[in-house]
Amino acid sequence: VARHVDIDRCIRNFRFFADLGRHSTAQTFAMDDAMNHVVRKPVGVVGLISPWNLPLYLLTWKVAPALLMGNAIVAKPSEITPLTAHRFCALAQEAGLPDGLLNVLHGLGPEVGQPIVEHPRIAAISFTGGTATGRIVAATAAPMFKKLSLELGGKNATVVLEDADLDTIVPGVVRAGFLNSGQICLCGSRILVHRALYDAFLPRFVEAVDAFGIGPVISSAHRDKVEGYLKLAVEEGGTVLTGGQRGPGDGFHLSPAVVANLPPDSRCATEEIFGPVVTLHPFDTEEEALAIANGTEYGLAGSVWTNDAERGRRFAERMETGMVWVNTWLHRDLRVPFGGVKHSGVGREGGEWSLGFFSEAVNICVANRP
Repeated sequence: VARHVDIDRCIRNFRFFADLGRHSTAQTFAMDDAMNHVVRKPVGVVGLISPWNLPLYLLTWKVAPALLMGNAIVAKPSEITPLTAHRFCALAQEAGLPDGLLNVLHGLGPEVGQPIVEHPRIAAISFTGGTATGRIVAATAAPMFKKLSLELGGKNATVVLEDADLDTIVPGVVRAGFLNSGQICLCGSRILVHRALYDAFLPRFVEAVDAFGIGPVISSAHRDKVEGYLKLAVEEGGTVLTGGQRGPGDGFHLSPAVVANLPPDSRCATEEIFGPVVTLHPFDTEEEALAIANGTEYGLAGSVWTNDAERGRRFAERMETGMVWVNTWLHRDLRVPFGGVKHSGVGREGGEWSLGFFSEAVNICVANRP
């Protein structure tokens, strides 16, 4: 993932926003007796706080548009993964970026992140991370009237309708659940399968999961957290069909786990685990599937799998989430809005939405005659 996703996407982020900047045109709105000119001005100094799971990808997703719109940056990468940001900053300096435009500070959240959020000269905060920390960021920034973009946690639903072709969709559902060991905010950790397909889906899915290679989780503490949720799943009545075992070698390995027979409103089925664990839930009707899919405090992403793309699109529109894929997952067009609803975030970034966040739109109305 580091080689094929994190680094590649870092490059794509800069190329995309550079191209967007070259092709952006000024907005004007004509009236009978005047012309309105929309001018975008830099916010000033912006604070960027990014997580450990895709450290270069998610940092540059913020840096590129912030620089494009003329801002200076104070960035704090995760203390768990500081080296990619440090190296990136050095490369930016080698490339000729003027001193003082990109400033990277390392350290713990309370000691470094919180001072960034509360500093009076930092006018905007873009934060990607957990919902609990997002609440602290919001509570600090909102009374100071800072611009705020929060991309927070998710408990995303993968919905398999009864007309889906299992031979086609199972690999995609597995990838959605376990890429990067489930440590991507967009991963589909709740898999809802129509009861007509459930018995056929189960063995195929488990077999595919067992064959899906994943790396370790980020730390010993995180592995302990994931194992704690697996223990809780059994206590809540769930059955671990496969996985959850520690593996050999360096790193904090945990085999991908599949849990069945959990109530949809159980803690393991509604709380973000952020690891290689998915829960399976049968449903009988679309209404029941929607109730389960929408039945958490989160609303970041989701996917729908069906042989009828139009049906999938209609179902997706009824999901309470910021992003939905139909018959695919993590298929990203950088022009579209990225962000969640409910406790999964505030605001949108991506394409023109990023340019809007990292600038202040000023309207100048000029009368046709003095």
